[in-house]
Amino acid sequence: MQKENLKKSADIISIFCTAAFSLNVILAFVMSIWGLSKDYTLYMLSMTAVSVISILGVSLICAKFSGGMKACIRKYEKKTGLLDNFLLVVFGFSGCMTVNFILNLIATFLPIPVGSEIPTAENTDIYTTMLMQLAVAVAPAICEEIAFRGFVMGSLSDFGDGFAILISSMFFGMMHTGISGILFAFSVGLLLGFIRKISGSLIPSMIVHFLNNAYSVLMIVLLKILDIEMLGIISGTFVFTMLLLFVVMLIIFCNKKSGLLSFSAGECILTKAKKVKIIFTNPVLWVFVVFSVIISTFSMIGTAE
Repeated sequence: MQKENLKKSADIISIFCTAAFSLNVILAFVMSIWGLSKDYTLYMLSMTAVSVISILGVSLICAKFSGGMKACIRKYEKKTGLLDNFLLVVFGFSGCMTVNFILNLIATFLPIPVGSEIPTAENTDIYTTMLMQLAVAVAPAICEEIAFRGFVMGSLSDFGDGFAILISSMFFGMMHTGISGILFAFSVGLLLGFIRKISGSLIPSMIVHFLNNAYSVLMIVLLKILDIEMLGIISGTFVFTMLLLFVVMLIIFCNKKSGLLSFSAGECILTKAKKVKIIFTNPVLWVFVVFSVIISTFSMIGTAE
């Protein structure tokens, strides 16, 4: 029975990712045909709508086949206190900065192709900055966390906490384009999944997701305001601080005696090997993987040109 349930969950999640990714590409293509990119306000609002429709909308529909979105979200009911949630947010954001630093460091020795960058306006006033934050930080933080840490993780939670975090992160990574984008999203997905599991709430992971994306927008804005040397000093100091903070957070969590780092397999009797086999022999999953690779390839070619 558990084997069949896992197959069903893998099918539903794979269909969700394929449909959401496809709809995202289609809507982006329609936006380009309509020339929405010529008007920055319309473009940013359209990007926001794309996130809501392709990610949140499709996940709500697919979640109905897994008992509904509320049922998936309620699979994690453990609630942590305000202090623990604050520490989890600090841990998550500093972890995102650490992952980004490590990938950038690797890229200096082994160039990694990247996907498309965040679209920017000529003028980065408060209005355009707020639009960028809405489209790049606010909408994705809400929609993607509900979809992946809510629906996807919730659907897989019966098969073990660690398994749910790992597989949901894999799907989350494949929803992004470019090798660096996939690696970064997968790594961040692990952090967000851990935060979701520990807190029992989507709010801390949403905050971390928002802060991570908002930081990227802030760097773009500062790049137009400050000279390269000054920006390098500020960003370098900030990243170094985040690296130290991440190490401190790891020490704090490792010293916790409340079981924060424990991962339960629940009532699942399937072995790890069996669960992995079920996931990776799923034909619907490979349809999504092939589609994701194709889109990433075209994205990298477009960026190179």
